[in-house]
Amino acid sequence: MSLASDLAALFHTAAAVFEIKGEPVFKAIAFSKIARILEDTTVDLRRAVEDGSIAKMEGVGKSSRKIIEDFVRTGRSPDMDELIASIPGGLLPLRNIPSLGPKTIGLFWKERGITSMGELVAALDAGKLDGLKGIGPKKLQSIKEGIAMIEQAGGRRGLVDVLPIALRLVEQVRALPGVKQAEYAGSLRRWQETIGDVDIVAGVDNSAKGEALTKAFTEFSIVEKVLGQGDTKASVLVESGLQVDLRIVPNDHFGAALQYFTGSKEHNVKLRGLCLDQEMTLNEWGLYKLSEYDKAKKVTGKPPAVPAVASKTETDVYKALGLQFIPPELRQGKDEIELAANKKLPKLIEVKDLRGDLHTHTTASDGTASIEEMAEAAKALGYEFLAITDHSKSQVIANGLSKERLLKHVAAIRKASDKIKGITLLAGSEVDILVDGRLDFEDEVLAELDIVVASPHASLKQDEKTATDRILRAIDNRYVTLIGHPTGRLINKRAGLPLDINAVIARAKQNGVALEINSGWPRLDLRDSHARAALAEGVMLSINTDAHSIDGLGERYLGIGVARRAGAEAKSVINCMSLSELRAFIAKRR
Repeated sequence: MSLASDLAALFHTAAAVFEIKGEPVFKAIAFSKIARILEDTTVDLRRAVEDGSIAKMEGVGKSSRKIIEDFVRTGRSPDMDELIASIPGGLLPLRNIPSLGPKTIGLFWKERGITSMGELVAALDAGKLDGLKGIGPKKLQSIKEGIAMIEQAGGRRGLVDVLPIALRLVEQVRALPGVKQAEYAGSLRRWQETIGDVDIVAGVDNSAKGEALTKAFTEFSIVEKVLGQGDTKASVLVESGLQVDLRIVPNDHFGAALQYFTGSKEHNVKLRGLCLDQEMTLNEWGLYKLSEYDKAKKVTGKPPAVPAVASKTETDVYKALGLQFIPPELRQGKDEIELAANKKLPKLIEVKDLRGDLHTHTTASDGTASIEEMAEAAKALGYEFLAITDHSKSQVIANGLSKERLLKHVAAIRKASDKIKGITLLAGSEVDILVDGRLDFEDEVLAELDIVVASPHASLKQDEKTATDRILRAIDNRYVTLIGHPTGRLINKRAGLPLDINAVIARAKQNGVALEINSGWPRLDLRDSHARAALAEGVMLSINTDAHSIDGLGERYLGIGVARRAGAEAKSVINCMSLSELRAFIAKRR
C-alpha cells in the first residue's frame, strides 16, 4: 500500500473507534472525511511534510496534520495509538464481519461485554444477544452468516491487499547481492481473488551465499516475525500477519522452481502424470529423464546430480513436454494441458487490448471527478471511448439521477465529447434492476441513452428463482447493453444473488446482451467460473472498472485477471471492439 493508503486506513480505523465508543458523531465524520481526502490525493505526502506544504493541504486541520506528520516521520502516531488503545483490541477485527458496523460492535461491548470474535460467537450460540434493543432476529442471523463467510474464507486475504506487499518484497529480494531474478508465485501469480500466503522464488548465481540472503530477507523492515530460516528457504510473517516464504534456487533452475511453486496443485498433478507417460519426472529442480533421475545422487536443498532436460525457464519446461507455454492464470487443472498439447490455448486478453471503459461515474452521482476529468484520465490510458454511466434515481444514497437530471447530464456528456479531442464519450446510465426485474427508468428515457448498464443493487438475498427471474426480465429489455456486476457479490463480505447462472447466460445469448466482469474491488463479478461458462456459450463479456474516481480507472487490471482465468480472448470482449463495432453491437439490440 502507498503512504497515503496507509494513512487513510488509519483514519478510517480512528473513525470506527469513535463510533464504537459512542463519541459525538462529528468526530467520526471528520476523521472519515480526512480518510477520503487521503485516498483521493495525488500529493507526495512525504515531500509535503518535509517542505511544510502539508500545511496548505485543503481540508486537513491542525490535529489531523500532526497525525500525518508523525506517521510520515516515524511510521506511527502517538495520538492514534492512544485512541486505538482506548478500546479492547479484539473489537476492531469484528468490523470484518459483514452486516456488523462499529455502532453495533460498541453496543455489544457495552451491553454484553463482548470484546472478541470468540466471545461474539459464544454469545450468539447462547442467545445472549436476543432481545437487545435495536437488534432483531434478522440482524443476528445476518451476523451469523457473515461470521460463516469469514470462516469459509479461511483467513484468506484479498488480492488487492496482498499484491502491493508481494511486489514490494520482490523488489527488495531482487536488490540482494547474487540474486539474478525473483518473482512471486503461488495463487497470487495465478491471479486468484483471495490469497492464503505468498511464495517468492529467487534465482541466484554461484557467488550467492544462501544463508546470508535468507537472513537479509528476515531483516526487511516489513517483517514482524521470523518463522524459520535456512540456506535455501525463509518463512516470515509481515506486518499484516501475512505469511511469506522465500525459496532460493540456482539461477539455471529458476524456471522449474517458479513453475512448481506457482501451481496449482491440480495442474501440477496432471502435469506430472504427463511426465510419467513420457518416462520423465518433474519437480522444483527441473524436468528429468526418469531413468537418470532414479540413479542420481540427491542432497536435500540441492539439485540432483544429473543434467536436467529443462529447468532454466518455464517455457523450456512446457516445450520439452510438447506443450505450449501455459499462462499462470490457466493453471487450474481443468483442460489447459490438453489444449496446450494440441496447440489450442486461447490468446488471452491483455490490458493493452482494452479500447475503453463502459461503466464509470462522475460527480453527477457519487463519483469524485467531473465528466471532463474522467475523459482526460481515460484518454491518458490510451482509450478511444469512455461511457459515463451515473446512477439512476433509486440509488438515493448514491445521489442517483432523476429523469430530468439524467437528460441534462446526457447533454453535458455529449457537449464534453464534442469539446475533448481524441476520445469519444458515450452518454449512459447504470440503471437499477428493481426487485421484480423492472428497470429504474422507462423505455422512452432509456432510448435517449447511448448505452445502458443494468445492475442489481438492492434486495440481494432473494431466493434463486426470484433473483434469476429478476435478471432475466432485465436482459429482455431491448435497451439494455450489458448486465453490470450480475450477482452483486462483494468478496469476503456479501454472497450476492444466488443466480441460476446458466439460465442467465442462455438468455443473454438469446438477446445479444453482454455480461460484465466488474473490475472494482471487492466485486470481480462475474467471477472467473461464470465468465468461463459465458464464453463457452458465445456470450460477449464487458470488462469495466465501475470507476468512481480517476484512480478507479486503474483497477482494470483486476478484471483482466478474472478474464484471463476464464480463458477470455480480446475478440470476446466488447470493450476491445472499435467504436463503430461497439455502436453496431448496441444498435443490434434496439
